[in-house]
Amino acid sequence: MKTEHELARALKEMMSTRSLNDISVSELSKKCGISRKTFYYHYHDIYDLLTQVYLDEKIANIGSATNINELINIIWEYYQKNSKFIDATLESAGKDLFSEFIYNAIYTTILKFINRIDTDKKLSLSEKRNITRFYAFGYSNSIVYYLANYKNRTINGLKNSFLFLDDSNLKVSVQKAIKKAGNL
Repeated sequence: MKTEHELARALKEMMSTRSLNDISVSELSKKCGISRKTFYYHYHDIYDLLTQVYLDEKIANIGSATNINELINIIWEYYQKNSKFIDATLESAGKDLFSEFIYNAIYTTILKFINRIDTDKKLSLSEKRNITRFYAFGYSNSIVYYLANYKNRTINGLKNSFLFLDDSNLKVSVQKAIKKAGNL
């Protein structure tokens, strides 16, 4: 476990200064004081290691978000602290790993929001998941698109990507689903 953690830390650190495509297994192994053989004992390739990095990665305070605006602010703060690493990921074949990471973080948070709106528990878990997938997909794809395509990034620029969505849209969607579920 220590070796995996050290490799993940080293990869993230190295990606803060250069492209993932410019990092070799030999160089990464040397930085960690291990052999290439040891690297390959733990991982198939660098993308396998990057997958592990994103599986272990957490967005600080995301569980404390109480609305969409707070959620976006927390994700922006995470991006600010990890921008070079994230940018290097977005410029690599590992872009989908970051997309999935953001989607999962947003999905979990929005499902929590929906559970707070559906206080009487009128919606089934399946119905909640359908609504959650829709919103998580929209938000995560918009965030990834913004970060991957805009060079002068700001929190306001990111939030402008969501002018069409806000907490009231989510609340209305959940309330309509509750009403529909009650009429079945």
